[in-house]
Amino acid sequence: MKKRVIILAFHSILETQLLAIGHLMKKLPFRPSFLASLFLTTSLLLLTGCDQNTDVKSDGSSDDIISSYSPSKIETPPPTLSGSFLSGQFAQNRSDWESASNYFAKILDSAPADHDIQRRLMALQMGSGHYDQAIAMAEKISKSDSKDKTLANLLIALSTFKAGKFNEALQLVGNYQTDALGIAILPLIKTWAEAGQGTTDIAQLKDSPSLIYQAVLVSAFTQNKEALAQLAKSYDFTKTPTPVTRLEDIALIFAHYGETEEAKSIYTALKSGVPDRAIFYDDQIKAIDSNSLPPLPKQLSSPQVGLSEAIFDMAQILSHGYQDSSRLFAHMSLYLNPDNVASYELLAQIASDNKLYSEATAYLSRIDTTGNSEQNNQTARQIAQLQVLAGHPEEAIRILGELVKNQKNIDAQIQIGDIYRSQDDFKNALKAYNTAYDLLGGTITAKYWDLSFARGMTNERLKNWAQAEKDLQTALLFEPDQPYVLNYLGYSWADQGVNLDKAAEMIEKAVRLKPDDGAIVDSLGWIYFRLGQYDKAVATLEKAIQLAPTEPELNDHLGDAYWNVGRKSEAQFQWKRAASFATDADMIAKIQDKVDNGLPNVPTQTPKTEKIVENK
Repeated sequence: MKKRVIILAFHSILETQLLAIGHLMKKLPFRPSFLASLFLTTSLLLLTGCDQNTDVKSDGSSDDIISSYSPSKIETPPPTLSGSFLSGQFAQNRSDWESASNYFAKILDSAPADHDIQRRLMALQMGSGHYDQAIAMAEKISKSDSKDKTLANLLIALSTFKAGKFNEALQLVGNYQTDALGIAILPLIKTWAEAGQGTTDIAQLKDSPSLIYQAVLVSAFTQNKEALAQLAKSYDFTKTPTPVTRLEDIALIFAHYGETEEAKSIYTALKSGVPDRAIFYDDQIKAIDSNSLPPLPKQLSSPQVGLSEAIFDMAQILSHGYQDSSRLFAHMSLYLNPDNVASYELLAQIASDNKLYSEATAYLSRIDTTGNSEQNNQTARQIAQLQVLAGHPEEAIRILGELVKNQKNIDAQIQIGDIYRSQDDFKNALKAYNTAYDLLGGTITAKYWDLSFARGMTNERLKNWAQAEKDLQTALLFEPDQPYVLNYLGYSWADQGVNLDKAAEMIEKAVRLKPDDGAIVDSLGWIYFRLGQYDKAVATLEKAIQLAPTEPELNDHLGDAYWNVGRKSEAQFQWKRAASFATDADMIAKIQDKVDNGLPNVPTQTPKTEKIVENK
C-alpha cells in the first residue's frame, strides 16, 4: 500500500525528540528518585483539576492529595451555581481553560473560602496565562489554613525569583516541604537562584541525563570553567538522550570555554544523526578552528531565562500523555520568560491536538519575530498548517504564497504542494513542486530529498510513471534507508508486475526498518500475491491487518489472497470490510464487484530469475 506522507510544520517541537515518561523509565538511566518525582508531579498537577487521566493511579502517600483535588470529590455547589460548575468542568475537559477559569471564578465569588475551588482556579488562571491573578490567589492560599499549599508555594517562589530576589527565593525554597512537586522542581529553582548570586551548585543536576543541559547552562552562566571542564570530561554527550537543539547549545558553550575537542565530537555525532544539518555542523567545526564562534546561547542571558528553559523541558516531557500538566508548566516557563518561543509552540501544539486551532494560532501570533526572518518564516508556516487543520487550505496557501513571493522561501513552496496533495489536487501539487524545483535552480540537494519523494508520489498519481520513477529513485540516492520511499517505489513496481525481485528486496528492507507499519507489511504481502505465493501472501497480509485493521486497501488485498487459497467466505468478509472503510467511489465499486462475482483467475508473474527475500 502506498504511504501518503504529509509534512507537518511543527519542526521545532518535533526535533526535540523527547520520549514519553514511561519510555524514559525503560530506556534512560534516570535516578529512581527523579523518576518518582516526575510521576508524582504529574499526579499532583493532574489533581489540581487538570489532567483527566483515569488510568493514573497514585501510591498511598498521595491518596489525600487525590481526594482533595479530584473534580469528582469537590463538593457540588448550591443549585444556583451548578450551571457554572458544570460549564466550567465541560470547558476544562475541552482544554478551554480561559472559559473554565471564568466559570470557577463565579463559583468562588459565592464560596470565597472554599480551598478546593481556590486551588483549582489558581491552576486554571496560571494555565490560561493570567499570571498576576494566579499569583494573587497563590498568596491567598499560602496565608490560609488550606492543607495543600504545594502549587501555591511554588508559584510564590517563581514570582520572587522572577523579581530577581534570589536570596529570598532561596529562603522560601528552603522552608518548603519537600513533597512530590518539590522533589522535581525546587532543586532547579535553588540552583538557578544560587547562580543568580554567582554560586555554582550543580550537584543535584549533573548526574541526571534529563538535567545535564541545565548543569552546563548554570556552569556557563557563572563562568565556571572548572565545572564545565569536569562536565566535558565526565559525561559522554555523544551518547545522550538530550534533544538536538540542547546538544547544539552545549557544543557551542564548550567551544567558547575551551573544551573544543568535546564540542567537535558533539557536532560530529550530530552530523550522522541529523544529516539535514550536516552543513551547519561542518560550519560550526570550522568556526571553532578559526576562532570565529557565534554568540553564546540566549539561554545564558539571565537566571530567569535559564529556569524558564528548565521548566519548559519538564513541560515537554509531560506533553506525552499529560497535556494539562504540560500546559501548566509551559505557562510557568512563559511567566519567567515571555520570549520563550518553544513554550509558545508547545502550547500551540497542545491546542491543535485538541482542535482548538484559533487558540493555537493565537499562541503562535504572540511570538516576537522582529528582526528574525528565520523565526518569522517558521511561525508563518506553522500558522499556515493550522489553517489547513481548521479547514481553510486556501488561507494557508495565501500565507505561504506571501513567503514565496517576498523571500523565495523554498520550504513554503514545498508546503504549498503538500497542501494541494493532501486535498488530492495533484495537478496543482505538481505545479507547486515544480516551482520549488525551479527555485532550487533545477537541482535537488540532499536537504530537499523529500521534494523528490513528494513530486514522485504526485507524478505517480497523475500516471506520469516515467518521471515518478525517476523522482523516487533520486530520493533514494539521498536517503537509501528511507522506509517510505523504499515502500512506495517497491509497491509501484509490484503493482505493475515489473522489477519484482528488486521490489521484494526493497520492501523487505522497509519492513525491517518499519516492522510495525501496516502499509509497508501489506506491500510485502502484495508482492507475494503477485508472484503467486498465496500462502505466504496470506500470512503476511494477516500481519498487516493486525497493524492497520481499518485500512480499506489492506482488507481488499487480504480478501484477494483468501480467495486464491480457497477461503472464499473469508474473502467475502474482508471485501465487505474493505468496502465499509473505503471512501473512494471507484474503489467501492471495484470491491463490490468482487463481492458479487468473486475473482477471476489471477495471472501470476514469477520470472525464473526472481529471488524473494524472506520477511525476517
